[in-house]
Amino acid sequence: MAGSVSKRTDSYRDSSGQLRDRPPSWRARYKAPDGRWRSRTFKRRVDATRWLAEQVAAVDRGDWLDPRSGRVTVADWSAGWLDGLHVKPKTHAGYQSLLRSRVLPVFGALELRQVAPADVRGWVAAMVAEGLAPATVARARQVLHAVMSQAVSDGLIRRNPAAGVKSPRVEPRRQRYLTSEELAALADAADAIHPRAGALVAFLGWSGLRWGEAVALRVGSVDVARRRVTVAESATEIAGRLTFGTPKTHETRTVIVPGQVAADLAVLIDGRAPEELVFVSPEGGPLRLSNWRRRVWAPAVTASGVPADLTLHDLRDTAAALMISSGASVKAVQRALGHKSASMTLDVYGGLYVDDLEDLADRLEARYAASRVPRVSRGGDRVATVTRIPL
Repeated sequence: MAGSVSKRTDSYRDSSGQLRDRPPSWRARYKAPDGRWRSRTFKRRVDATRWLAEQVAAVDRGDWLDPRSGRVTVADWSAGWLDGLHVKPKTHAGYQSLLRSRVLPVFGALELRQVAPADVRGWVAAMVAEGLAPATVARARQVLHAVMSQAVSDGLIRRNPAAGVKSPRVEPRRQRYLTSEELAALADAADAIHPRAGALVAFLGWSGLRWGEAVALRVGSVDVARRRVTVAESATEIAGRLTFGTPKTHETRTVIVPGQVAADLAVLIDGRAPEELVFVSPEGGPLRLSNWRRRVWAPAVTASGVPADLTLHDLRDTAAALMISSGASVKAVQRALGHKSASMTLDVYGGLYVDDLEDLADRLEARYAASRVPRVSRGGDRVATVTRIPL
């Protein structure tokens, strides 16, 4: 690559009109990959030489950046980044909210190249000091990281200033599992408030569907005779507007429910068109989570005697626990809950499989014992065998 360092001298006239020499300076110049000559002037030759060597090395490594890149502001760049995302509406709204409330007030006016790791660390520390939940801090940092990562990929900046900046530890979500008796009591309490509410509670607690998936369930997706429902849609409420789309994993799945739950669904869908929603409000429209939680869920929780802080998501955990205690495999639970992988199911509910280890050990031991054939030692004596003595 062509490049050089040259000494520059020039003159100027002072206020009295006398010609004077300026202090000498050194100009480093090189031909960039885009075919243009780039230069920079320094007071010392050593600084010019060092800068030129850095530019040459960057070109050789293939990570040279146009000096004009990275001058776009974080606000302008993040707007384009957000518009280019292909995510579900709820996820998009969450990113937009975090950008508006957390990222842009601090970094919006800065150019991409001006954001330093120290700035990001200070920002995270300030959010922690403010008392924000660790999960909120982590999500805000993730959004900034994603914005800057795109800028790195597009060649606007060389390094992601959010990379390596740690967020506060997020505690695992509390899990609560109802027994089948507690679930029945909760469903009865909901039924006493509204005739169709109990069927929804029981369905959520036995199927493991997410709230949005349940309220988007269509009559035509219910196969009562085979005790199956097809999960093909999910409802999302954003800023008071309800939208329907694909489930969280964008995949359709089939879930099996107990016969009595299927019978309850049969009553709800009897004589109705396939495209109608199974679960609807008293007025016949789609269910809204905020309204249903206030009018049905909270009073039913109080009346049934289950823990007062029980959440709707706890019904999903309950369904997983009931499946596992009934002998369902990890793969079966994964398919029912709509997890991306079996490893995710184990990460969330692996502790519920611990009780299976004793049963597995007993079954393996029985098979091992059945395969044993008495052996004879070299001396002709029968080899002693070890048998398990119940404790």
